[in-house]
Amino acid sequence: MTPRTSVPLLLLACTLFVAGCTMPFAADNQIPGTSDISVPESIAKYNLTLAQPDDSARLIRMDTDVYNIGEVVEFVISSEKNHDLSCTNDPPTFSVRYQKGNGQWLIRMGEENPAPGNTLKLTLGESTAPYRFVTTGWAPGRYRIVSDCGVSREFLLRELVTVTPAGMPCPPAEQTPPYIRVNPVSDQYAGEPFTITGTTSLAASEELRYSIFAIVSETSNMTSARLVSSSTPVSGGSCGTNTWSVAGVIQVPGDYAIGISNSANTISGISRFSVLPEARPAAPVKLPVKTTVPGITTG
Repeated sequence: MTPRTSVPLLLLACTLFVAGCTMPFAADNQIPGTSDISVPESIAKYNLTLAQPDDSARLIRMDTDVYNIGEVVEFVISSEKNHDLSCTNDPPTFSVRYQKGNGQWLIRMGEENPAPGNTLKLTLGESTAPYRFVTTGWAPGRYRIVSDCGVSREFLLRELVTVTPAGMPCPPAEQTPPYIRVNPVSDQYAGEPFTITGTTSLAASEELRYSIFAIVSETSNMTSARLVSSSTPVSGGSCGTNTWSVAGVIQVPGDYAIGISNSANTISGISRFSVLPEARPAAPVKLPVKTTVPGITTG
């Protein structure tokens, strides 16, 4: 935002075409202000005006009268009267006051009665440099900017309502029997840790019992000896599908099967997998191409 040049003409245009028009600021006819240059410029994405109790409010130019808490408030003071606007300090100072529930106005920022210094007169069409302040940590409510140029303007701070996007809706639930499923298990390697996972319709925190058996290659039958027998809890999932996992290490290569069921052994799942004897194959190494140098023979 920057102060204007032809203020009377722009004011007339706003009066004719748009009721309650808020004019942008221009850089000409500025006098130094007390704005903190470290405060970023205001970026108002909306233009809302409030009814002002004093006609002098039109001499404080703002992009909007409504801000969200945490945004930067920016304004300039302009003289648009038929006579000069007198300020008790050079550059002019200002304070910000807020209205309590009982209607009383209290100081939020600045001095209520600043000591007068060198006076300043804003001639017709002259504006101050932009003033800026940040509203982070302020409470919602009605505030008033009071300038030592004898003008004031009220604005409103509101809490920014954040809308949490709704998650993806679950598909309609199908009437299916309770289940425990084992995800496909890839080949494992002897002596290396592995994890087997699956899904279930059983409730989260319910205990599942599982066992791992060796399979006799000639008959493809599982042996009666269980290598591992333990339990694992069901973890919460989404849309009625929960998960489970089992971790382990097998030292002897061969074919194996995992069986898993609920505590009553009425719902179960089973899957077969292999444990390979060798370690994971290393990534192939590309050897450099042999070259022949004049006078040298290579094998």
